[in-house]
Amino acid sequence: MIRDEIAKTAATTLKSNAPDTGSQDFYLSADFIGFHGHFPGYPLLPAMLQALFGVMVSEKITGEKLILKKLAKAKFTTQIKPEDTISVSSKIIKNPGEPAEITIKAQVVITVAEKKAATMTLLLEPV
Repeated sequence: MIRDEIAKTAATTLKSNAPDTGSQDFYLSADFIGFHGHFPGYPLLPAMLQALFGVMVSEKITGEKLILKKLAKAKFTTQIKPEDTISVSSKIIKNPGEPAEITIKAQVVITVAEKKAATMTLLLEPV
């Protein structure tokens, strides 16, 4: 269900100017379900939903359904609020070698108004 709600927020299609990279913009209205309950009276986009945006953009780049195995090296520096438009960029590294069982690593950057809001490394596996 939340994936469907995220998909509805897409403001652009996937843009790619190099192999295994891409970015997509999303407009987060005040009634976006991701803001419900986090936090009452001061809504912010939860970190795990930011990671899910990264997973979904990575899926579009790889053409595969992916599952998040580990969120690594995450840094959240700017609050994402209702009415923000975010840009989610992902760079895919296939068969990174470390850890051995991970076949896809995605380096994700989320920006708001051209300001970096989050950076993270997602360790992913095809479903």
